[in-house]
Amino acid sequence: MFKLARLIPLAAIVAITAGCAQTPVRSDAAAATPGATSPAKPAPKLTQTQWKLKELKGKQVVRKAPEQREVTLLLAEGRASGHSGCNQMMGGYTSDGVSTLAFSQLAGTMMMCQPQDMDLERLLLTTLGEVNGYRYADQELLLLKDGVPVARYEALTVK
Repeated sequence: MFKLARLIPLAAIVAITAGCAQTPVRSDAAAATPGATSPAKPAPKLTQTQWKLKELKGKQVVRKAPEQREVTLLLAEGRASGHSGCNQMMGGYTSDGVSTLAFSQLAGTMMMCQPQDMDLERLLLTTLGEVNGYRYADQELLLLKDGVPVARYEALTVK
């Protein structure tokens, strides 16, 4: 009994000491393993997203506000619409929602614009008429012709 009486206080000290020794709380950033990245943010949906043209046929598209409007595209319920560099555009599209995309009957308003805006519009409408697929690259939408990117868009707004 004498030995048991001596072990009980010793056991209590060990238990109290172990309970007080806590692992410090770390922030989420600190808790991440070195070199790990956060999960990839899913790309915006093909439809109900307003897309802004960033690149066409391998050339960067830069617009200067307010004299030049952004070149945009919105796909919803089989209808394509947006601004084509000079005029409003509209038409139809079909897609399997996975990788195929094709535009049909694209038309636009008939305003006259600066020659460079008219050239961009003609090239865009021709290019969209050739599109037969799409895929995402990070947060961007790539429009494809036979698997080759011909236009690159970034999401402006999601509806």
